[in-house]
Parts: sequence; C-alpha cells; structure tokens
Amino acid sequence: MDLPAGAIAPVPTPLTIDNQFDSSAQKAHLDWLASEGLDGALVLGTNGEFPSFSLDERRAVAEGAAAASPDIQMLLGVGSCALPEVEEMLGVAVASGYSAVLCPPPFYYRAAPVEGVAEFFRAVLDHSPLPVLLYHIPQVSGVPISDRLLDLIGEHENLAGVKDSSGDEDELRRLAARFADRAYVVGSDRLVRACLEAGGRGSISAAASVAPRLVCAVHRGEAEQKELDALRGLLEEYGLGASVKAILRRCGFGDFATRPPLVGLDPSRTDELWTAYCRLVPREHRPKTSG
Repeated sequence: MDLPAGAIAPVPTPLTIDNQFDSSAQKAHLDWLASEGLDGALVLGTNGEFPSFSLDERRAVAEGAAAASPDIQMLLGVGSCALPEVEEMLGVAVASGYSAVLCPPPFYYRAAPVEGVAEFFRAVLDHSPLPVLLYHIPQVSGVPISDRLLDLIGEHENLAGVKDSSGDEDELRRLAARFADRAYVVGSDRLVRACLEAGGRGSISAAASVAPRLVCAVHRGEAEQKELDALRGLLEEYGLGASVKAILRRCGFGDFATRPPLVGLDPSRTDELWTAYCRLVPREHRPKTSG
C-alpha cells in the first residue's frame, strides 16, 4: 500500500462571487503548489468545505482537481454522514486517479454507539480499492477516533492510517504510536516537527495552501517550527479557512468566495491580513501573481 507522506495542502474549494465552482482557479492554485515543491494536495477536506456542497458539486470539484493534473500526490476527502454518498465518492476517487482518500466519521449522530461507527468505517474500508485515512477532528465532528473504535475496526488491508487534526500533543503521541507501521499524518501546522519526531509521515495543514515552501522547509529541517507557528497564528487570528481564501484571492488566483453559513473576510480585514502575511512570507515565496 502506498501511504500518504510529506507536506500536503488541504486546498480550499474556489468559488466565484455567485458561488459557483471555479475550476480555473483550482488549477492555478494546484499548479503553484506543485511548482513550490509541495508533496501533495487534499481536495474536499475541512478547508475544502465539503459539507457545503451537493454530491454532484463534490464530484465536479474532485474531477476538476484530478483533471488539472498537478505533479503531486492527490488525496480526496469522501466524507458524508450517508454511507452511499461515501461509496459514490470512493468511485470518483478511483476513476479520477487519486492515490488515497480521507474519511471522517459520520458526524451528525454524535451519540451513535461506537459499534455503529466501527461498522460504518468497516463498510468504507471494504468498499474502497484505495488506501483510507481515518479523520480525527473531534472538535468539529464530535466523534473521536478512539482506541475503542480502532479496536472494533480491527486490522484491514485498506486502512492506511489517520489524519489527526485535534491539535493535541497527547493525541499525537497516542495515534502516532497506534499507526507506527502505517501513516500518522498531523493536521496542525504547529505540530509538524513533533509529528516527524514521533515517527509520523507528514502533515496536511492549512498554511501549506499559502506558504508551501515554508511548510516544506520545516519538514526538511531547513526552517524553524516557530516560523510556521507565527504564520499559523496569523491565519487563526483572522479565521483559518477565511484567511486562506482571502490570501489566495489577494494573490490573484480567483474570487475564492465563501458559501453560507461560513463567511469571508471584509476588505479592511483582508488588507490587515495581507500586510501581516507579507511580513512573514517573502515576496519570492508568494505566487508571482501577487503584489
């Protein structure tokens, strides 16, 4: 099984001002990430706002990213509370040439028995011809990837590992040890070095969408973790998803509008964010379309 590894960006889904998917902006962004040396991209993760799109829209976004043919590994988020929709997106991932998929637990029934959640994941693993990363983001999903759940899922040839977006160092240690022979991938920019030192295989972190060279440099030990912490802190200050989209918009990739219930940054906040971003990210590390 080819396991996900390296510095991977959870790319936002670009929308026009009338909230339609913008495939040209998606391609421009992916091409830039590849040119900066990034190892991979995750399409339709949390930063990709997957719950905000219909199944047909998600299919179009997934197929558009694959058609862009960036020279990096491509992962697809297949999350849904409905198992048939997950299975549908698994088919899209296979047909489009993705190397692996990311699947969160069904997140509406937060009090569902752990046995039922395990059955859900076993069905996904049985159906998927691709390696599957479980998605641990309990602060959003409300359903953790617990040791009890992993015990119930058991060994499976398609279980590639876990993406841990808890941001918790105790969870990092627990899950990195649990998946020592597979793939532990961290979702927080602040824990990239800690992940690698614990034997993890890589990161899928928001800053990689707007500063891929910095994230790669931290992976290689050529930049300090504190440099990435500063950028992550800035993105969090202005709202993680909204700030990434605002920077990409300011760089000239496209409108990168936001669909309700989420909201984007207003012009004055975008100006503040851009000024601070330019202090942290040198001009030569920004897209050539930017000022």
